[in-house]
Amino acid sequence: MADRILTTHAGSLPRPDDLADLIWARQDGQDVDEAALEARIESAVKEVVEKQRDAGIDIVSDGEMSKTGFSTYVNERFSGFDGQAEFQADDVAPFPNLAMRLFNTPAMAHLVFANCVGPATLKDKEAVHHDVARLKSALGGSDPSNAFIGAISPGQIAFNYPDQHYGSHEAYLAALADELSYEYRAITDAGFNLQIDSPDMAMAAHCRSVGSSVGDWHIHLPLAVEALNAALAGISPEQVRLHVCWGNYGGPHHKDVPLADIIDEVLKVNAGTIYVEGANPRHAHEWRVFEETDIPDDRSVILGVIDVKSNHIEHPRLVADRLVQLGRIVGKDRLIAGTDCGFDTFIRFSLVDPDVAWLKLKALTEGAEIASGEL
Repeated sequence: MADRILTTHAGSLPRPDDLADLIWARQDGQDVDEAALEARIESAVKEVVEKQRDAGIDIVSDGEMSKTGFSTYVNERFSGFDGQAEFQADDVAPFPNLAMRLFNTPAMAHLVFANCVGPATLKDKEAVHHDVARLKSALGGSDPSNAFIGAISPGQIAFNYPDQHYGSHEAYLAALADELSYEYRAITDAGFNLQIDSPDMAMAAHCRSVGSSVGDWHIHLPLAVEALNAALAGISPEQVRLHVCWGNYGGPHHKDVPLADIIDEVLKVNAGTIYVEGANPRHAHEWRVFEETDIPDDRSVILGVIDVKSNHIEHPRLVADRLVQLGRIVGKDRLIAGTDCGFDTFIRFSLVDPDVAWLKLKALTEGAEIASGEL
């Protein structure tokens, strides 16, 4: 057990421009030297691991260098998806000028959610093993339990990729769980922590892909938990961290469901660590939820204490204050410091300048050190 608050982040980190250009070129149907792309992904993972270590991050990731996005990698690795789905957000809809500013961008032009038009099948089973091998190489022999790799949840795929094949939300989720279990086991069998990215558990209350089978979020949430637990069967909860967020876009977020309304279902996931937002203006107060929520003794909490939608660099004292507030409730030994979400959830989707992102991570580690001394 660490004698201080450990630090981590939500997975995606700024990608080098040349790597982003190569991935977008392949997405656009251009001829890309696949060997050169693979070599650049491998070197980018080594670079991003070193940068995390320089910033003082304890539990590092591959930065999602191989993926177009935390969820859109489904397009490359699964069969059964085609076409393009339209995404809607209730908080942005009343503000068309803001919507144009946020979403009429080259990044959004490359952000494609498809429809499920056939059996959802993991067609590229080697991709996750390549992710594992790259991160192991970048770690240079250090303990893989000090690193993590992210993977999408069944609920998030159903949320982003409307079902036009199964005809039943439950059947769609079950099929996705069956396929995703392979990826989950590959990551945990390699000794890494598995981060399940499941923004749908919060976002389904105010966002949707048109035609999605998700429907009423009150119905979706327990079904999504059930499907995720089925996919996690046989994996130690100690290796699993569940990341729930309200969307990494610069909208008003005034339609976000409160954490208090979903926390009971979130805690039913067989994950040893839950990971929630705690830095942005809409959710920075929700550490108070843990005053009234019974957190099992074997659970830890990653609290987002860095806002990934603002170029303000948090003062380490502010970071420490956020951690101390929750640490006094759950205990220092069950608290990990993180970011609200990823810095580059989709390629070039970030609202934060890449160089600023690294200074924010440095502030995270400095604040965690202060809080560790006070708790």
